[in-house]
Amino acid sequence: MRYHTENIPGGAMPAAGRCIEVRTARELLGFPRDVPLVPDEMARGLKVTFYPISSASDRVRQFAERLRVALVEAGVHVIPFEEAGDSRRPDRLRDDLVVVAAGESPMGDLPIDHVSNLRKTSIVGIVDGPCPANAGTTDQSKLNSIVRTLGWYVIQTVVYVDDAFWTVCTMNGAIIPCAMNSQIGEDVRSILIPKLAAPVVPPHVSDFEMRPGALDLSRPELRPYIDDFVLSGPLWEKSSLFLFHTSLEALEFRSPFYKRIVAAYLDQRSGMSYGFLARQCAVDVRPAREMDGQDAGALDDAEVLVRIGTRHFAVQVPDVWVFTTRSGCDKAHLDPHRDILLMGLSRGRVIIETPRDLDPRIDSRPSYDTLTILAHAVGNAIVGALLAAHRPASLFVRSLRTSGLALAHWHGYVDPDALPKGYAIYGADNPPVSCSTHQAALFALLGKVSACEKMIGRDEEVEGDLHVEPHHGVNMTGPSLVDLARWVLLNVSPPRE
Repeated sequence: MRYHTENIPGGAMPAAGRCIEVRTARELLGFPRDVPLVPDEMARGLKVTFYPISSASDRVRQFAERLRVALVEAGVHVIPFEEAGDSRRPDRLRDDLVVVAAGESPMGDLPIDHVSNLRKTSIVGIVDGPCPANAGTTDQSKLNSIVRTLGWYVIQTVVYVDDAFWTVCTMNGAIIPCAMNSQIGEDVRSILIPKLAAPVVPPHVSDFEMRPGALDLSRPELRPYIDDFVLSGPLWEKSSLFLFHTSLEALEFRSPFYKRIVAAYLDQRSGMSYGFLARQCAVDVRPAREMDGQDAGALDDAEVLVRIGTRHFAVQVPDVWVFTTRSGCDKAHLDPHRDILLMGLSRGRVIIETPRDLDPRIDSRPSYDTLTILAHAVGNAIVGALLAAHRPASLFVRSLRTSGLALAHWHGYVDPDALPKGYAIYGADNPPVSCSTHQAALFALLGKVSACEKMIGRDEEVEGDLHVEPHHGVNMTGPSLVDLARWVLLNVSPPRE
């Protein structure tokens, strides 16, 4: 489905047209370094090496060479394998590489056997044959077939090669067929390079400030948020949008050693699930204050500069707190004391609280989309402040102040013509980065504020938004999870059963 989105961050929109600077967004989200947001920048930052081929078909060998040439032409630094080693550990590859492995390698000499840290090194496998998802009869079976390949080869991305297509598949469920014609360069640049530069990296609890057992769900003021999860569950079940779980135990590994590597990479999650539900807590929305040209640089503590057309506004950004589903849970049958986490963002610091008396056998891990969820919450606070200055009676502002907002993510798309009045839509033209990445979070924050700013500039009501993530799915913001689920049941076609 083709989306029309009028304001796209990160390169598709010129820097002069952004209503909030990328550096400002990075600081709000706690990202200390520059983050490449367009394919050419991504390519220049990549270092790729090709693993020596042990056994491969002619088709795979030929494609690997074409890929090497296309990467070089795109500006990627391709390093000879002999120069890719760690000087301190000759049997290991250095970190911060993308390793392309074509064909088959013997057990004990897979690329993973020479990698020190899968969170710092990505492995891409090239496999002969059509993508197995083509034979899948349901969306869940399609994803399971991809994950089985990723587990068997212990890789994060797989490229299937047949006579007609080369198909890129990733851990987050992306399945992208590209034509096997004489020119693969543009698809390498626009599709594969963003996947390599912003790969799926499951967040670990060590990435955040964890507060185990700090969440007391018996507090009366939290009841409305928790009830929203529980009451929406049967509605989401009817939608069939949430693919449940690909269990680690259901995958076949070459040895227990490789299974332990994958479990460590997943931070001891029991497998991979898709989609999330989130409920942002009420925010003390303070109206943005307009600044004249002379004091446009004078911001108070915790304020950021936002532009609406030629006007400048100072927006105070509060701490944001969001209830969200833990990674791997069944979203349609939630047990709040097992399946709900509270996450916060305070001055760039991510805080996560788990429920009191949580069963220690539960792998309570944050969502792969943690940073994107928090980016949406920050974006809601900024949009709320702008609306409070322009349309104080806005339903969006009232909801955010009194009961907060909801966010749902699923792997699928929405007909833009079916969106409710007052909904912004953005993101369809962004590079197809993976969830869990800094790029995904920045696209969420920059896109939300930019798209809503356009509507505010036209004096239109803003009631919610739809964030399109190419080759991945959508994030939809609305007043409550129950409201979103009811709308979905009326307007979104269910996946194939």
